Amino acid sequence: MKIYSVGVYNQTVRNFVRSGEDLPDHVNVSPEFADVLYFDRWADSAEDAKTRIAREYPDALGYVVDYVEQIK
Repeated sequence: MKIYSVGVYNQTVRNFVRSGEDLPDHVNVSPEFADVLYFDRWADSAEDAKTRIAREYPDALGYVVDYVEQIK
């Protein structure tokens, strides 16, 4: 396995932050996710890294995988 850096943001949070609106109480996501946050993950390939991070940050909840790069 290799190590991949994976960048994730949340589109819902990003939309509220960029419009200057406060996040509604039902959006239970940190405002930090308006920006791309990077996580290191062990995976067999870039596609595997994307699949693994999508389990933690699903697109159904507004998360977007923006970046995948092998670092080791």
